[in-house]
Amino acid sequence: MRENGVARRFRPGWKMSLFVVLFLPLTLGLGSWQLNRAEEKRAFETAYLERIGARALPPGDVVADFQRLRLEGRYERGQDFLLDNQTLDGAIGFAVVSVFQAKDGRRWLINRGFLSGDRSRRSLPQILTPEGELTIVALAWPELGLLPVFGEDNWAEGWPKVIQRLEVARMATFLDNAVPWELRLEGGQPGVFEPASTLLNMPASKHTGYAVQWFGLAAALTIGFMIFGFRRDDRDT
Repeated sequence: MRENGVARRFRPGWKMSLFVVLFLPLTLGLGSWQLNRAEEKRAFETAYLERIGARALPPGDVVADFQRLRLEGRYERGQDFLLDNQTLDGAIGFAVVSVFQAKDGRRWLINRGFLSGDRSRRSLPQILTPEGELTIVALAWPELGLLPVFGEDNWAEGWPKVIQRLEVARMATFLDNAVPWELRLEGGQPGVFEPASTLLNMPASKHTGYAVQWFGLAAALTIGFMIFGFRRDDRDT
């Protein structure tokens, strides 16, 4: 590079070069990951809008994301999973996932919603469960990503089982003939508490925005690297 007839070499130094080598691929990778997540969310949003208002039907052999299902059967009292560390309007409690046995013998994991608990966390809440034959309507909710758990995540041998994240595949292993799906019980249905949210909390546009930020950071890093390299050479001369 020449400036005012004087040749300038590009010499950023090994420290700056190492910094860019480490962080430029990271920013590009995170930007690409966010674009992929945006594409996944767009597919989810399309399925969500198509199915959220559809008529509830009995489940077939295959269940689709956001499908409204009508189940006939009964709750299995005493077999509940309590998802810990949940809050609602300032209250602390659990999301209650109960087992519902349909008439065809399949067992379903029904998210009955939020149930407040003991603030001191010394006791578990009493879970009231309807008895007898029932018909319920619930939404098949896809697993949109598991939160990380730090440390051991051991589940108790007995019931109810207090869990730190909703892992439907793991939950299903404790039951015979269980379907590894979370079904979010709709408001007004038998056994519902405060219904679980059925809104998508991270639209595709947010992931796209995050991708733009990461790619912008990668561009700024590259431009800064070039400017620093030539200016550093100028100072050395």
